[in-house]
Amino acid sequence: MNRRQPALALLVLLAALGCAGPQRATDPLRPVVAGPRWPVKTREHVDLWLHGFAMLMDDTATVPLFDRGYRDRLTVERNRRGLYTALDSARRDLVAGLRARPALEGAQFLALYFGSWEEIQRGVTFFLRAEGDPRNASNPEVAGVVAFLAQQFPRKEDREWARRFTAALEGERAQFFHTWWVEEQRRRTPGLAMGDSLWQARWRPVLQPYLNATQQQNGDLIPSLVLGGEGRAVPAGKLASQYAVAWPASADSAEALLFAFAHEAAGVVANVAIADHLTPAQQRAGAGTALAATGLVRGGALLVARIDPALAERYARWYLTLAGRPVPTTGALEALAAAFPMPEEMLASLRRQIDLAFTGI
Repeated sequence: MNRRQPALALLVLLAALGCAGPQRATDPLRPVVAGPRWPVKTREHVDLWLHGFAMLMDDTATVPLFDRGYRDRLTVERNRRGLYTALDSARRDLVAGLRARPALEGAQFLALYFGSWEEIQRGVTFFLRAEGDPRNASNPEVAGVVAFLAQQFPRKEDREWARRFTAALEGERAQFFHTWWVEEQRRRTPGLAMGDSLWQARWRPVLQPYLNATQQQNGDLIPSLVLGGEGRAVPAGKLASQYAVAWPASADSAEALLFAFAHEAAGVVANVAIADHLTPAQQRAGAGTALAATGLVRGGALLVARIDPALAERYARWYLTLAGRPVPTTGALEALAAAFPMPEEMLASLRRQIDLAFTGI
């Protein structure tokens, strides 16, 4: 799942905000340290933010928006610990707000623009203090953040929802989530270590020509305990993209890191393939939105096949399982094509763009 907007400028503004104290001129941006391309980085605040939406939203997508069964598992875990948190207390009002204003679900991406939970809280505080109006901010950096959050929460009622949601998450974090997250990420350390090693040594180098050609040269690869096959991606040019993907449960499932990344990275070419073959009337009718999820699944399979056809078969089995479809012992790619049908002219465009990206012709 991709969020496409002027993300790089916003990330720069938010980095400046993270270095700033209360509304004053900001300090220099955080230093950029040279390192591996697409480093794997854990981000508790990203998981906390997504956790809030996972616990509130009804997930009916073909490829679940969150790790399948996540809300039920976490509900059982909180009950086992005898906890009733601030998020539980606020749940009724927050769910009502989402149902009244489905556009608020787009705020799922917001945490990817911030470097920490403290930065999110600071940004929301400035936003609320300014009443959503950048003109009420006292410096340009804060004004930029207020303007960004105003896109997510444009109405007074939306600002109130953001205030309640952030406050509920702070209670959830203190009462339950931080402790659970630390325990769970330790339990999954072998899976992440294996995924990180394979990513940098084998998978990413093969994908790098494609990533270069599609302006996805570098960024942060963020494993998330909340997500499964549907990631959250903020493409931000050559350096600053933020992609949250599935966190492998074990060393044996390390491939989930690659599968979810390829699914998200295919968005650049999938969007072109779909848009180029729809009429304006079809676009207005929502045909592009309906095909977008299919384009990511099919495009991801093509990318993974560039690394290893056997990997592509396992990718297909993974997505068939997530979609609740039968998984054959052989011919998983054919079954994936049947489960996620795409017009042939769009599929041909996908293949052609991927071929050109890898060959550089």
